[in-house]
Amino acid sequence: MICRSRDDDTIASSGSTHRLDIKVLDSSGPIWLHSWIANFAALGISHLRSPMFFHPCPRDRDGLLAFAQETGRCDECVEIANCVGKSMSKHRRKKKIAKGHEIGTVRSKKGAALEIDERDRKDYFTPSAEVFCDYCRDVVGRYGLEDLVEEAQVASIDFGSYYEEVDLHHEDDPAVRLFKVTATDGNIRFAKVVVLAIGAGGKPNMPRSLSAAEKEGACHSTQLPKQVFLAPSVMQKILKQVPTAVMIVGGGLTAAQIANQCIENGVNRVFMVMRSALKLKPFDIDLDWMGKFQNVQKAAFWSADSDEERLEMLLKARNGGSIPPRYFKKLQTHVANGSLSIHTQTNIKHQVWDDQRRSWAVETDPPVLDLPRGLDYIYYATGVQPDIECHPFLSPLREKYPIEVKGGLPCLTQDLAWAKEIPLFVAGRLAGLRIGPDCGNLEGARAGAERISWAVEDVLEGWRRDGGEDANDEYHRLCQRVKSVNMYGSLGGFEQSELTGP
Repeated sequence: MICRSRDDDTIASSGSTHRLDIKVLDSSGPIWLHSWIANFAALGISHLRSPMFFHPCPRDRDGLLAFAQETGRCDECVEIANCVGKSMSKHRRKKKIAKGHEIGTVRSKKGAALEIDERDRKDYFTPSAEVFCDYCRDVVGRYGLEDLVEEAQVASIDFGSYYEEVDLHHEDDPAVRLFKVTATDGNIRFAKVVVLAIGAGGKPNMPRSLSAAEKEGACHSTQLPKQVFLAPSVMQKILKQVPTAVMIVGGGLTAAQIANQCIENGVNRVFMVMRSALKLKPFDIDLDWMGKFQNVQKAAFWSADSDEERLEMLLKARNGGSIPPRYFKKLQTHVANGSLSIHTQTNIKHQVWDDQRRSWAVETDPPVLDLPRGLDYIYYATGVQPDIECHPFLSPLREKYPIEVKGGLPCLTQDLAWAKEIPLFVAGRLAGLRIGPDCGNLEGARAGAERISWAVEDVLEGWRRDGGEDANDEYHRLCQRVKSVNMYGSLGGFEQSELTGP
């Protein structure tokens, strides 16, 4: 937020001389990446899924790669297999287009998308969690962002004329409005601009609701950072060397990580069940949205005739959960050892929790023949469905300024704003109808930040013209530090060396 506290009219910007008053409110903790660190720790994740050029630095596309090289930590980065070296030539591509084949995708005999040049091999490594986290800290320190994060949960966001409450006069113009951000602890902050960056921005997908008693024997994967990974009843059995069995519902990377973590922590049998077939992909979206022809796919997305069409393209590109080949090899080892069994196109038909035995009786369709009569725990790794309408803190804004919603996603402006005259900007998966299928990953976050930063500059320029504070001058100075360039730079593909952001 670019904001002014109700109780403090001073600047809160990491002890620097910045005139911009920026505050980041995070309900998970008072430091950058608090939730990310907790999730990685809970699931025992050693490496990211994304390539080296997916990172938050607004200035240098190769910044993470350079950091790994400068710190002598390249050995902590792992190559992403089956991405590099099988790209199609321009001549073959023209012939393919002339024949009316799908543009932007080359398929191998096995059906894998192949779009990466040999010259980009260095980018298609994935960093360790430690390297990535240290690089983010380096970026935070470089731009003086250390003290911006405050642990607070937002209760409501409203937009209106609040100048009397903050004793800030804007030429006594009642039409000029501010955001009123109220936290659950009662603290109130006023902001000219608010950015909503809440990740998936929805509720966990649960096949069924759980009673209070059933929650002792099951959880959604989003709860794992807030609790011990193995339930106390399961841990007691392991310590007593009593056979244990758990079920994981879901077929994506999170489900695979939970399975691996369960086995490494001593669970004897793990059953992975999923409604669809098992999908193996290096990334959460297809390579043709990331390779050298990504601008073709993105241009088609952005030029679609309607948000309904964009939503369909977005869902098709993501196509549910998938597992990287590198992680699937771990699962194959567990399958060979007899500790894991994977059941595709399988549904839970019936399940009953026995409160006395602390176990589940589960019936599947089709039946899993060797499924034990009593399962000790069920993990739901079924993802999160983005839904702008499920957040109570946005109710005041939605009631006063309704916004069209498609598939849970708000129909934002091209600048990712709630509306032209309402500078509440939305990033993450909730911005999917404007950013595209990569909205939920680091590349989409950086593209969103670029658009938002340029829009914020326009907002502050409007304040300066209308006689408001001169924060825009400071904004220009900050942009100069990152050598801001063209807001559509992401269309330039991998030749673009600098991306912008606030």
